[in-house]
Amino acid sequence: MDTLTHTTNSDNHSAENVENFNLKPIPPEGIFSFSCHPGVSCFNRCCHEIDVILTPVDILRMKTELKMRSDEFLTKFTDFQNLKETGVPMVKLRMRENSNGACIFLAGKQGCSIYHNRPLVCRSYPLGVASLDPRQADTLTEGQSTEARFMIQEDMCKGHLEPKTWTLKEWMKDQGTLDLEKENKPWLEIVAKLKAMKIGEKQQREISLFIMASYDLDTFWQFVFESTFLERFEVDKNTVESMRSDQESLLKFGMQWLQYALFKEGTIRPKVNK
Repeated sequence: MDTLTHTTNSDNHSAENVENFNLKPIPPEGIFSFSCHPGVSCFNRCCHEIDVILTPVDILRMKTELKMRSDEFLTKFTDFQNLKETGVPMVKLRMRENSNGACIFLAGKQGCSIYHNRPLVCRSYPLGVASLDPRQADTLTEGQSTEARFMIQEDMCKGHLEPKTWTLKEWMKDQGTLDLEKENKPWLEIVAKLKAMKIGEKQQREISLFIMASYDLDTFWQFVFESTFLERFEVDKNTVESMRSDQESLLKFGMQWLQYALFKEGTIRPKVNK
């Protein structure tokens, strides 16, 4: 399995070596102790010198709160970083300069300035998730999931010493990750497929389409509505009207479009000339 999204800590771990962590698997019925609040001695330390990989849903929620276009948000707050050993571009949250590597959205002792729309990996910590290429599902045993959960337990984090206990489901519900993971699932499956295909940096057309539909929704809107796209592809009227004014619908359609554009899969098809 491949870890697709993760957060790292102030002990100078990076996205490239996160897989060397001694990660502890946690089953659905597992129970763990954890709590993060201003009274914990390490509060906000995990917001320094980290790699936070943003999902398309993260970017949509954050740029909407900040009332920014996608391209403006990407330029101001993020950097691109290829997924390990591939040409698949991930969006990484930028750290602030001259601040001991603080997250660009860290507002001093108050913590995260966009807390209610913080990224999925920040919500999930100290849990991580690994995903398998969904096309390898036939290799799984009966009842086995294409996802696995694990605990990220690091020396700098004292939240593990707190007495509060959680089940996996309780933690995900409390942090609001259940719906977000569901919304992100189509994108994660696309990433897993691209990695399995060993997509490289020379495949610029595929990479450009992936970036536009995943991360730059305002440009994707122009691609759909200000080109011949709707003349060339079958898209029902309700979907067209929905995504014209609702970017969540546009993102959902974008994932469907990528299934066709990258893999010739899914439900979207070119119009047939009569």
